[in-house]
Amino acid sequence: MPDTKYTSYAELAEKTLRRITENTDNWTAFLASCANLYKYPFSDQLMIYAQRPDATACADFDTWNKRMGRYVKRGSSGIALIDDNGDRAKLRYVFDISDTRARENTPEFHLWQCDKEQLDAALCEAYGVETGETFSKIEAVSETLAAEYWTEHWRDITDILAESFLEEYDIDTVSVRFRQAAAASMTYAVLHRCGMNPDMYMGSEDFRSIVEFNTLDTATALGTAVSKMSEMILRTIEKTVKNAERTEEHENRADLHERGGIQSPELKAERDGGNREVRQNEEGIPEETSSDTVQHTPSFGETVQTSLGDREDGAGE
Repeated sequence: MPDTKYTSYAELAEKTLRRITENTDNWTAFLASCANLYKYPFSDQLMIYAQRPDATACADFDTWNKRMGRYVKRGSSGIALIDDNGDRAKLRYVFDISDTRARENTPEFHLWQCDKEQLDAALCEAYGVETGETFSKIEAVSETLAAEYWTEHWRDITDILAESFLEEYDIDTVSVRFRQAAAASMTYAVLHRCGMNPDMYMGSEDFRSIVEFNTLDTATALGTAVSKMSEMILRTIEKTVKNAERTEEHENRADLHERGGIQSPELKAERDGGNREVRQNEEGIPEETSSDTVQHTPSFGETVQTSLGDREDGAGE
């Protein structure tokens, strides 16, 4: 890989990482982006945000082409991610849903949505939060998870405070700053992904400590924590939504059977397509595995743009 491109994209990654904690607006813009991509780890979320901040659903070429019934449009540029799991870091590419088109007879792509009843049910079942407004419930869960994360990782976090604004604080103050920033960020991300405008519930005062995470290591530590714990909450909500969809489908079929209705081929095809749509659109997107430890500054490498043929079996990256 050319050194110039490697250096260019490494600088882009570092610049983005520093920029997102410069102020509240930058941080919440990043949170809104990563909330849509909650199954990706923080390092991938950062790279996607740096290159395509408006991305909503990303997958690699083979997933879109072979599993999702879509193909990548001609001239689309891949979003480069760094895969450093092997002996040598390498690039892999993902494409946003906006880069793709559906094949004939492919069910319409959709992302799950939830109402407050489903959201409350998920929080109650998974975390035992039963009372209060929905916002307060999300906030309570976020604060609990942030506290648990700090208890598990505080040694790793306190080891990387050098040259940050957090360096001069005692450990108790660092604990408060980290837990408050992480909890507020989780709450914001969950609200955004669940269709509740977080700006109606939260303000700049909720993120007053963000600017103190002003080094690559501290920004990465906070971002990693928020990414992992937001993923936990959103996966729980996603499961509740899917179960509700399946229950409704089952009840509709049972009701039709009890009334002695005869299902037409068109209705059957529509229902079957709907089932495939739920499984395909939600389970087809590859799920990334986040690290269980605090991530230090990620290494970023060269990315290149990809031009793909506008056909169903277009070439890969």
